[in-house]
Amino acid sequence: MEKQKVSGLYNLACVNAHKLLDELYESVHTNDGDPIVTPEELKAVRTKYLAKIRHELELIQSTGDEAHEQL
Repeated sequence: MEKQKVSGLYNLACVNAHKLLDELYESVHTNDGDPIVTPEELKAVRTKYLAKIRHELELIQSTGDEAHEQL
């Protein structure tokens, strides 16, 4: 895999992760802007976003693995 393609996929995953973190910030607040403090609600939001962010991290890992195999 070409270096530029590897970098592009890394960039895509990082941009997506940044967007998810921005969404996470919004998700831990009510529509009125108050922070959510209920443990159950926070856990649900955290779990949802952790899975999504892990997906992006897996894209980085699988891209690196594939690139390494092609050396």
